[in-house]
Amino acid sequence: MQYTGKYLMALGLLGGLLLTSCGKDVFDEDDYNKIIDEASPVDSVDAKHTWELTQDHIYVVEADVNLGAKSVMILSDNPLTVINSEVMAESAIEDGGRVMMAATVPTRTSELYAALVDGDGLYSVVSFPVETTVVNFSNLKHSNKQKSPRSRPVQQELVYCFEEEMPEPGDYDYNDVVLRLSREVINSHHLKIAVELAAVGGSKQLAAGLRLVGYQAEDIDSVTIEGGGSFDLSGTHHDVPLEKMASPLFESSSLLQAGRNGEAFLYLFEDAHWAMGDDLDLTNQIFQRKKYNVSRSYDDNFPILVPRTEIYHVYFKQGQNINGFTPGMFDPFILSPYYGTVWELHCYRDREAQVTREYTLTKSRKLPWALMIPYASFRYPLEGVNIGFKKNGGYFGAYMNKGCSFGEWAEDRTKCLDWYTSPTYNQIF
Repeated sequence: MQYTGKYLMALGLLGGLLLTSCGKDVFDEDDYNKIIDEASPVDSVDAKHTWELTQDHIYVVEADVNLGAKSVMILSDNPLTVINSEVMAESAIEDGGRVMMAATVPTRTSELYAALVDGDGLYSVVSFPVETTVVNFSNLKHSNKQKSPRSRPVQQELVYCFEEEMPEPGDYDYNDVVLRLSREVINSHHLKIAVELAAVGGSKQLAAGLRLVGYQAEDIDSVTIEGGGSFDLSGTHHDVPLEKMASPLFESSSLLQAGRNGEAFLYLFEDAHWAMGDDLDLTNQIFQRKKYNVSRSYDDNFPILVPRTEIYHVYFKQGQNINGFTPGMFDPFILSPYYGTVWELHCYRDREAQVTREYTLTKSRKLPWALMIPYASFRYPLEGVNIGFKKNGGYFGAYMNKGCSFGEWAEDRTKCLDWYTSPTYNQIF
């Protein structure tokens, strides 16, 4: 991408802390938006776009039949007929019992399923419209009563895709950091969070944290990582200190940290390239930043590695009931250095969070620097391939299929809500 002198000057002035002259800001938000607009690869963006593909719903579930119920799940699909249906919410319940459950539901979804599970692990399943508020089993069909599921349902997984270039416009391949997150509520005080680092297509040091929306650090008793692991332990290079290869972007590497307003967030890693794993080139103690899992053609600069996963166990203090914790309460963010300062990149909903530091907020009317995709099978674009645009009447990129494209969703937030299920297969990893 070629930048004009005016463009470079404006971005230089942005640098995180506003430059001042005679006590007045010299950064002009209108000029900045014009520059972003000129660089945008899409013709137009819905002015009311929130870039959200999910909604949180509250359901009251009634176990109003004599099935020996021990637990209940809200599911994406019928586990009696579908392999690997996703658990959107889960709770203990007994026959005649009533529980309130919260779920993060893709906006494209119109129907969900509830399953009562008995002591023998047999399921009784009913379907219900997403907009339902009370779910009961009074109309349970015999064919869906007390049967073994095809497979044990898996926890709902969300995919988070980041662009490192903020506040500059990116290349919009959304693969600079790719995280996959899922959660399991073990009990009313114990939350299990699986964090997978799936890809690193960025070219500079990028750190990451995970804010737990609605909770303060003081609400949490402790955080551990299963097996004593850490993203900071990089493959076979345990003997090489991370601080020799990375600059400190977080103030601390403590697993549980308090944000500027006391908000709870988990420290994930200080350096995405280091965290990715085993294929580190430390020749002459120089850390070579490669691009991981973003190219189908393997070479020294584009290694293909097994994604890394760490399991976090978060133990909340007494009085902090977390049965209603949904994936929608995740706010993963990355830290990206720029012009001597550091920016936080969040999904659009949480763009003003400023968890670890204050910085100049941008109000760009174009594409966001991070997306959350509520689809475990989501395939992110290859390096340098944009996510899918509609421009000058043409369709381009990894999700460009007319009638189901990212570009059409960008233009109208009510259309193509399932765009992420229809990739151009030669342009995705």
